[in-house]
Amino acid sequence: MADRSIISILIAQKLEISEQQWLKIETLVSLLKPLQVITSLLCGEKHSPTSMVRPLLKKLLDNHLKPQDNDDQSINYFKQTIISDIKERFNLEWDSESRVSIRQIASFLDPRYNNLDHESIIARESIRSSVISLLNNTETDAHNVNTRREPSLQKSALEFLYGDDVTEVNDLTTEFQNYLAEPQLKFDLNPFDWWKSRVDKYLGIGILAKKYLSIPARVAHQ
Repeated sequence: MADRSIISILIAQKLEISEQQWLKIETLVSLLKPLQVITSLLCGEKHSPTSMVRPLLKKLLDNHLKPQDNDDQSINYFKQTIISDIKERFNLEWDSESRVSIRQIASFLDPRYNNLDHESIIARESIRSSVISLLNNTETDAHNVNTRREPSLQKSALEFLYGDDVTEVNDLTTEFQNYLAEPQLKFDLNPFDWWKSRVDKYLGIGILAKKYLSIPARVAHQ
């Protein structure tokens, strides 16, 4: 724009960006940066499980795109547009007709997000109920509920007194309750290492976790 032999003064004046416009551009660029970061996290790493999608989007909306009182009209409009698009694209809003998604189940099975803090209270209950249903449909030799034990060579005194009618406790229910009581893993730790060290403790839930955490975040429809 400094070469007046190419651009006339009038055109140059029209092309020049004011200080206020530069500030607005810088603000827009800073707002776009978190979108670039989350895209890299979900699509660029070797394996980012789908369990990360909803928790990270919630952090994005709450920490980086929440409208502020000092936002001017254009910035506020930009934020509201992005927020609306993200919520619609990823079905982040929960209502009476919502159905539990693969991403929501995966987040519950990810020890970094098992508290489901990123979901509404009503959604949390539905997600947990869905996981319980999946557990009840999971067939493993280690989780035969109310079945007779194999005769053992050494029985405890109580087993001897109760005879052959000793039944197993519902191990799946116990597993589920124990998993709920687990402290949430720090967000930057590896959920796969966590599960690897607890494979014997959570046989039933572990099967579900292995299945759902193997789904990559970049899979479009979940």
